[in-house]
Amino acid sequence: MLEHCAPGHTKKATDHHWRIAYDQKLYPAFPLGPHGARKNPEIQVGHVRKMARFLGILACAKQQLPQLC
Repeated sequence: MLEHCAPGHTKKATDHHWRIAYDQKLYPAFPLGPHGARKNPEIQVGHVRKMARFLGILACAKQQLPQLC
């Protein structure tokens, strides 16, 4: 979704979160997932909605992810 809705974004993993930057905005608290193996974690839809709203890509994100509607 980020590749489509936020081209040119950057993301960096910290100890517990992803730091996602797009269009001079930084969302510092997107969760990596639960402890343990963090491969393809299930992230709560509220975190995705909050990040998309903050970055200004909510309309596009709703088209890409029907769970957000």
